[in-house]
Amino acid sequence: MTADRFHSSFEEGDPVPLAGAVGTGPSRSPTAKAGAGFTGLRALRYERPRRARLFDVDVPAGEHTELSYVVFPEDGLSIAVDAELDDGSGLPGTLDPKTLYPNQWNLVRRPVPSGRTVRAIVLDGPDATGWLDDVRIADRPPRRQDPVDRVRTTRGTHSSGEFSRGNTFPATAVPHGFNFWTPVTDASSTTWLYEYHRRNDDANRTRLAGFALSHQPSPWMGDRHTFLIVPEGDLAFGHEHETDRPYHYGVRFDGGLAVDLAPADHAALFRFAFPDKAVVRFSCKKGGVRVDAKTGEVTGYTSVRSGLSAGARRMFVYGTFDRPGRRDGKGLAFDTSTVSLRIATSLISLKQAKLNLDAEIPAGTTFEQVRDNARQAWQDLLGRIELDGATEDQLTTFYSCLYRLFLYPNSAHEETPSGRRHASPVVRRRWPSTRKRTGAKVVDGPMSVNNGFWDTYRTTWPAYALLTPGRCGELIEGFVQQYREGGWIARWSSPGYADLMTGTSSDVAFADAYLKGVRGFDVHAAHEAALKNATVAAPNRAVGRKGLTESIFLGYTPLTTPEGLSWALEACVNDFGLANLAQALGKPGEAKYFRQRALHYVHHFDERISFFQGRHRDGRWRWAPDKYDPARWGSDYTETDGWNMAFSVPHDGNGLANLFGGRAALESKLDTFFATPETGLNTGSYRGVIHEMTEARDVRLGQYGHSNQPSHHIPWMYAFAGAPAKAQAVVREVLTRCYLGSEIGQGYPGDEDNGEMSAWYVFASLGLYPLSVGSPVYVLGAPLFPRAEIALENGKRLVITATGSGPYVQDLRVNGTPHEESWISHDVLTAGATLEFTLGEQPSGWGTPPPSLTEGEHPPRPLTDLAGHARPDLAALFDDTSRTQITFDSATPAIEYTVDGPPRPVEIYTLTSGTGGAPTSWILEGSDDGQRWSELDRRTDETFPWPRQTRPFALARPAAHARYRLRFTASTKRKLSLAQWELLAGEG
Repeated sequence: MTADRFHSSFEEGDPVPLAGAVGTGPSRSPTAKAGAGFTGLRALRYERPRRARLFDVDVPAGEHTELSYVVFPEDGLSIAVDAELDDGSGLPGTLDPKTLYPNQWNLVRRPVPSGRTVRAIVLDGPDATGWLDDVRIADRPPRRQDPVDRVRTTRGTHSSGEFSRGNTFPATAVPHGFNFWTPVTDASSTTWLYEYHRRNDDANRTRLAGFALSHQPSPWMGDRHTFLIVPEGDLAFGHEHETDRPYHYGVRFDGGLAVDLAPADHAALFRFAFPDKAVVRFSCKKGGVRVDAKTGEVTGYTSVRSGLSAGARRMFVYGTFDRPGRRDGKGLAFDTSTVSLRIATSLISLKQAKLNLDAEIPAGTTFEQVRDNARQAWQDLLGRIELDGATEDQLTTFYSCLYRLFLYPNSAHEETPSGRRHASPVVRRRWPSTRKRTGAKVVDGPMSVNNGFWDTYRTTWPAYALLTPGRCGELIEGFVQQYREGGWIARWSSPGYADLMTGTSSDVAFADAYLKGVRGFDVHAAHEAALKNATVAAPNRAVGRKGLTESIFLGYTPLTTPEGLSWALEACVNDFGLANLAQALGKPGEAKYFRQRALHYVHHFDERISFFQGRHRDGRWRWAPDKYDPARWGSDYTETDGWNMAFSVPHDGNGLANLFGGRAALESKLDTFFATPETGLNTGSYRGVIHEMTEARDVRLGQYGHSNQPSHHIPWMYAFAGAPAKAQAVVREVLTRCYLGSEIGQGYPGDEDNGEMSAWYVFASLGLYPLSVGSPVYVLGAPLFPRAEIALENGKRLVITATGSGPYVQDLRVNGTPHEESWISHDVLTAGATLEFTLGEQPSGWGTPPPSLTEGEHPPRPLTDLAGHARPDLAALFDDTSRTQITFDSATPAIEYTVDGPPRPVEIYTLTSGTGGAPTSWILEGSDDGQRWSELDRRTDETFPWPRQTRPFALARPAAHARYRLRFTASTKRKLSLAQWELLAGEG
């Protein structure tokens, strides 16, 4: 409990300030209500005060006394509220102005030395203007709480479409659950459901529009299947009367009404306590609601869906009150003030919704039982990590991040009388839905949804692989089911195939999991899905990799693909994971091919400017050197600029360093990156400022935009430069100032997408980071806490300790043995390990670089297409696109190819099937004179699972000849169809 010793929010009746002018608050904010204080209608205006005395007080300080306030800087961030102590001194320590965000309310806490007396409260900011509110001296003793009780589900809700401090909502749910339940401040919205402050009413009180069923993965994706529950009454409240826990949302409204909800997987229990007779109504913007007064039953369906809710059909709702009532419109009125509602949903049918309710919250179940069951489910997960020495705010941040991590992805399956089944979001079916059953195809098995893999592959999936490998396998299997049903795994599952973001990043995420020992999913089907993503151009824009018809053969993604550079670099990361997975599955030829493709980033590196940029199909660069600006957003880059894409080679940091000129050059490039300010105004192809630009600017770490996922790996790239201490310094700064504001609905510097930004904090605070996703290795950093102990799922324990102060690693011992590498393998951690870090205030020489795809001191040189020519009628086989094809007159044609220039050693060749008969058997031959031919490779009984698929075939030994011939000996039909033949050769 917090006990106030002094408080003023500058409202009428509060202590009157001695300086400044009380006014109506900021005129504009991207996240807060304008024309009001943080609380109440008034705030104190300050304009360049020079140590102004605000209040005379006489407050003795105890062991846990602190001074706190909220401040809204408009011009200048060097503003601080201080205390004048009884000896004339001020509070110890200094404030970092970079912890404050401009044009937003910021909460600041400062401890007061025990045993001293505060004589005055002072405002100091000679070069700053803005607003001040809620100045308080209070006792705030530490709380002994379980990890789950540290969570604040309102973290990240002090946001809007203009500026994200998370862009979350208070989801009350079980881990990876079927439903979310949430309070909403805007019942008409499928985007920003709950805004912590900006939608406050005229009295500056948060006002709910009701409580909603939700399945929102992100406000940018929008919600689906919303269904509103609205108790009658004035729904205004203050956040101090709000309980925001994963297992329990509760609120006490100003008018005396109290509402509590607790979740199950497909169901929830609401408890209403009215000051007078109870009335509860229901609403659905697109759906139907029926109430039965005699039985207290509520039935309905919702067809609400945002534009990006691909594959969403109808959801059915069944609920029952604990007593009968009287019909009141789309609701029921009761003769008692207290009433409870059990409610459940189904994507299959109304009958299944009732079955789900009876299974999860049977009649007679108390609110406390539902709440405690959900609490235990969360505690079982969050309690696996125990922290010692963390501050109150760090504990809230860490465990709230774990909550967000385990909130997504979500299940979309149900336990039916016929077993586990789901309404498919990826099978197209035109049957109409009715009031009682779905028109979607109902399929056996699990289904996972709600994940944007471009966001999550970097940290969330590696976190599942380490912390919950059993559940990780189950979730992967649910996504593999998408492939079985719809032919693809979604890039952005919301719940089906949404056309958004770059890369087919489930490829590397699932490969990474398998390589780290995750089982419980069909790895062969997962590999097949990834192989299809990598080798088949998709039939529509919502699935697969864009630009693949040409990029496979050109070695780069041309400008005909919007943001093609981002697609290209993400493809390299995914091909890296696919190569390692293929090797693990006993497919060495395939692995060799994809390792080569993982190096194709070199074809987008413009040596003239030392940046990656886009290319025309004929190889010309988008920008001439004098026109290129790495700070320009868009064009080749997704949601970022050339600076933040300059280091997007986490799988081959050594190769990237060599492109720049060596490790020292990579270090210098990173130094310049962190020293070059982001203005937030170089809009480029976006033609206007987007929220990511403003957020990246306000991170204030040079060009580094920790506010968005493409940048999250960049500090750790210092490890490849042999300068891990510089990574440690940046990471510590991000940890200590970019995740602040938990208590006022902030907590993040940008979008918290499906747990990714949260997982970054979890990993970084533990001193680990999965830099090269797709390999079982972590880069090491400096732990934030003195001790963390992780109970691994296999029964082993991972203990991480840090002694000394400062952000720099001086020494590390693993299981008592000195460890000089700046990396560690997954197997060492999961075998049970003790990592003992010694930290210091100064950089040290500790830490040798991590492994990389390429080694040595020379830039990578991947295999390239062997230039040559064939007969004119065969030109379509060598035109670097799978869109064209040739259908031969027979099933067994022979094709010759003549090399232009000196022969180079061919190591791999590829064949791309057409839409007709596919080759099954053939012989590749080489000749230097066109007369004598030698056999280089023979294949029989091969298959091309999909039309226009590119398959690689590695030679047993490299071969350099002037001519090559393919003699087909069998195909699947009477006429062979072929789209491309490519010979990939080294430099000789």
